[in-house]
Amino acid sequence: MRSDRTAGHDSARGQTTLDFTIGVVIFLTALASVFLFVPGALQPFEEGGQEDLVTVNRVADQLAEQSLSEPTTPYVLSENCTVAFFDAGVTPSSECGYSGTTLSERIGLTDRQFVNVTVRASGDASSETSPLLCWNDSAPPGERLVPIDDCDGDATRLSVGSTPVESQPTVTARRVVELDGQDVFLVVVLW
Repeated sequence: MRSDRTAGHDSARGQTTLDFTIGVVIFLTALASVFLFVPGALQPFEEGGQEDLVTVNRVADQLAEQSLSEPTTPYVLSENCTVAFFDAGVTPSSECGYSGTTLSERIGLTDRQFVNVTVRASGDASSETSPLLCWNDSAPPGERLVPIDDCDGDATRLSVGSTPVESQPTVTARRVVELDGQDVFLVVVLW
């Protein structure tokens, strides 16, 4: 009688190189799918840099073109609306394009987002190194914007919001605007 088995060899098949390759390909495909799917699934719950960039530009445009200026003269800031925006004790007039008492309400952001809005001197320096300004109502027109170091007690500091934390990444939007006949930087920082 002859057996289908040869001496010492079993007819059961072992793992071949092709089987191993197919298994590795399936594993890597599954792993790549997980890495591609998980960030998309979590995106509605965490905000990344791209969303912050869109938000900070929206806020800067809104302030420079509508909230602090007349819609017919964008980038030319209204003195009354600008001072009221930066002075929490002043109620904005109806001609201003914002309302509310907190910065978040005035620019339309949630309290979970941190923002800082400043007006800085323009000139040769960049908007990061240029001096912060304040508004001095008692000075004559054209001289009411002074560097923060030269402000007296009655002046309104043109800065509102939290101070950015150095360990957190920030996004910044800058607009060159006119206030009191001078070109200045309107700087919005979001983190």
